[in-house]
Amino acid sequence: MSQLDLSKPARPDWWQFAEDCARRYHLYYRELQQTRRKTLKEDAPDGRAGAEEPPVPPAPDHPHSLLQHLSKHPNARNLPPDLWEALEQEGADPYACDDKGRWLPATDLPADQLLLLLRIAAAFGSPAAVDTQLIRGTVLILRNIPPCGFSSLENLLNNALLPPGWQAYGARRQVQLPQRVTLAVPSVRDGAIEQGHFDDLQELIIKGLAHSQPLWICLPDEMVLPAPLVAEHCYELTLPQVDADFLIALLRQTHSRTGRIDEAATRAALPPNGQLQELSTAALSFALRAPTAKKMAQRLSQALAAAAASPPEAHAPREEITGIGPAYNTARCLVADLRLWAEGSVAWDQIPHSLLLHGVPGTGKSHLARAMGRSAGVNCVETSCAEWQSAGHLGNLLLAMRKSFDEARQNAPCILFIDEIDAISSRTSGDTHGSRYGSQVIAGLLEQMDRIGLEEGIMVVGACNHPQHIDPAVLRAGRFDIKIEMPLPSMAMLQHLLAERLQDAFPEDAMLELARDSIGKTAADVDAAVRSARSEARHSGCPLDLQLLRRHLQVMAQEENHDLLYRIAIHEAGHAITSWSYGETITRISLSPSGGTIERDVPPNAGLSADFECQLYIHLAGRAAERLIFGTVSAGAGGSATSDLGKAARMVLAMDFELGLGAFGNGWFGPQDPSRLTACERQRLQERLDYAEDHARALLYPHQQLLKDMAADLVQKREFDAKAVRSWLRDVPRHVDPEPVLDQ
Repeated sequence: MSQLDLSKPARPDWWQFAEDCARRYHLYYRELQQTRRKTLKEDAPDGRAGAEEPPVPPAPDHPHSLLQHLSKHPNARNLPPDLWEALEQEGADPYACDDKGRWLPATDLPADQLLLLLRIAAAFGSPAAVDTQLIRGTVLILRNIPPCGFSSLENLLNNALLPPGWQAYGARRQVQLPQRVTLAVPSVRDGAIEQGHFDDLQELIIKGLAHSQPLWICLPDEMVLPAPLVAEHCYELTLPQVDADFLIALLRQTHSRTGRIDEAATRAALPPNGQLQELSTAALSFALRAPTAKKMAQRLSQALAAAAASPPEAHAPREEITGIGPAYNTARCLVADLRLWAEGSVAWDQIPHSLLLHGVPGTGKSHLARAMGRSAGVNCVETSCAEWQSAGHLGNLLLAMRKSFDEARQNAPCILFIDEIDAISSRTSGDTHGSRYGSQVIAGLLEQMDRIGLEEGIMVVGACNHPQHIDPAVLRAGRFDIKIEMPLPSMAMLQHLLAERLQDAFPEDAMLELARDSIGKTAADVDAAVRSARSEARHSGCPLDLQLLRRHLQVMAQEENHDLLYRIAIHEAGHAITSWSYGETITRISLSPSGGTIERDVPPNAGLSADFECQLYIHLAGRAAERLIFGTVSAGAGGSATSDLGKAARMVLAMDFELGLGAFGNGWFGPQDPSRLTACERQRLQERLDYAEDHARALLYPHQQLLKDMAADLVQKREFDAKAVRSWLRDVPRHVDPEPVLDQ
């Protein structure tokens, strides 16, 4: 067995400069620790504190010691064969050991700071490259610095990288030195860059530009510059990603007393460079606690392999989507397509790639998106516009957005779920405040959607409450192929939800009655009520019963106001009869103490005045039905801009001011604010709405008994499906146009 092998491995160009910087940092840190020990000892009473601290052994002689020479030849052996073999059997690293068998260095270096130093040194590559950036008037942009490294940057530059005599100071500090580097560095709190500091960073850059000293601007990853600098007049350096060479250089400092390690075995045990680029500070710190370099590499490989083998929800049990309704049916079809693609039965370009779920809050959009991932047996990567925004400045928002899409690529096949996507504004909204910012965010999202649309195995699912607020370019087919509403749960869906949450704890007829009384509640309401009822039962020591559930669902039967329910039912039946008369299809009517809803399909039309008039009559038919049956009207038709009166009023104004179908002929004056109308315009609007209500009341006049009977049955059943509606309205003539019935 050869005792001396002086073969030298191939090293990257930056190696020597990085090792010199690491050696300087090692000496600085050792002196710092000695100073601290000395201070503790002097400050202790009777000089006892620190008395048991082991003395720090002197550093190896420089530069002609045997170990210094051997450090350049990693394969050379510096110990007798018997000692070498004994150390190997004990699991130690003989290459790292001194002649007494010790391999861990006496100075415990902060590995994260040392690794950052090695990457900075590699970015420069040589002392001459550093000198180039110290010329008066130089502006250097140093990119890809991790946010956790900004706090130690000044210390690393001053004590390990800059030539003797040079000092780096933050731009906030007013220090006048002939050999000074001004640093413009964003502030960091809890490992993240503060949103408000991006504006401050621009001020720091401007301060640094006001002097002739070299200005080094330090930025994380690919963050855009917050100042209007001309890139052609700046020099840019990007810190290279962590690879095996960096970890070998790091381990020679942290896991060796000789400056050497078992390099061949360590390299063989390290993960591929592609995985090392995803290395987190926490994973590195944990792996570095291993006693030897080889074991550190093995621990790192195991950690990264485990993370790759167990991405989000990879091992979640496959579940079937159990919901009821069109949205759930669509989700089931998409999951089936995704499974067929994974099996190779269909090509990716033969299945939809994206789905947008929209509806009022609490209807289960997020739950359905996650259920799709579990049902398909693929990963589910979740993000939201709020999460992107929380990253900070526009550049950081776009970076966070890109990372979400990159994470989906890394976990493919997967479902990428983007929640609250309507938080991104539309370029057609007319809101000019922050329009440039919003346009850049939309452009970034469009770019990512287009890029990911070209890749296989990634299905994008979006969720929002207000799809009308989303930019049309985002909504177009190819970016969101399918768009479907998730309405309030039907009675069948509520019964299914209750049975699923309560696990058949109550009879089926009781669940049916409870579901009937819960119409108008969201899926989130049901979940919250069941949880709170279980909690109360658990803490009170009483069994969970229907009375307790009703109380938490706020559907106590004895508290129902039947007169109110009947009025609401008359209102909705009026809408249904009028809508049916004008050829529309009603798919569902529901009733609850908080209000009623009617779901209808409007057939295509030419956009004639008569078509808009029909919609006006339908919008005001509920109010007309109340006046016809009770002689009075309630406030149920009014309220928000989405109420019956709100929709009707905006339609009348649109006909006059935007559509060329009203009082001003071909004039176009844009959307009108109802609160800013003139007295004449308000009078005209009121007259048009009064006429529409009279017209609807005339249409309903022959059907008063049908109106009453239908409303009474709706109060009992709380919900009509399309079949029940057809049964009630089959004898009502369609496309009639009666004369208004005036008040007597």
